[in-house]
Amino acid sequence: MKVKNELITCEICDAQTSLDDALFDEQAEVYFCDNGCFEDWADDNFHDIVEQYREMHVYAG
Repeated sequence: MKVKNELITCEICDAQTSLDDALFDEQAEVYFCDNGCFEDWADDNFHDIVEQYREMHVYAG
């Protein structure tokens, strides 16, 4: 059963926001309060994101 108005803490800014409004990254298992914080995290982890994308989607012929 889902708890109404459950709060989570944003990985980037430590703000608390409603679980219903948060973004969840299943790979890293972290929550973000909005797209801005997610994009900040992605900027900080650009190299890791590119490497993971390459491993999963780019094939050499």
